[in-house]
Amino acid sequence: MSSEQERRHRSLTQETLKVPRINTCDVVEDESLEVLQVNAVDSWITSYQRYLADGLLLIEPTKAKTIKKNARKYILVDGKLFLHGYTHPILTCVSGDHCTRIMVELHEGICGKHVGGRALSLKAVRVGYYWSTMKEDCVRHAQRC
Repeated sequence: MSSEQERRHRSLTQETLKVPRINTCDVVEDESLEVLQVNAVDSWITSYQRYLADGLLLIEPTKAKTIKKNARKYILVDGKLFLHGYTHPILTCVSGDHCTRIMVELHEGICGKHVGGRALSLKAVRVGYYWSTMKEDCVRHAQRC
């Protein structure tokens, strides 16, 4: 079984608790190192991160106004975005494949009970995660199961 297959079969808890490995290699002084910048796909998180870190807003006035209005709900700590509120704990904001993985783990994983979409979204909040389309995504995921 390859390492990629092993990673897919591990639960989210097992992957989080895994001790990171540090690989060292010898750097030859005569050779030059080339650094490439990889641009990640922009998600809903990046616009809030840009606004909170640098004060940059989108060009579109309606979206910029929405981001400016909703930015007070978010905190930026070490480059990571968190949602805070009065009725729930501080939630980690996620996007993309990480959302799907969280839904699968909570719905079908070790502690999964194949709950409905609304209960699945509330369970994700209790675990400490948030994304902008959480309710709709959880309902769709529960219906497909």
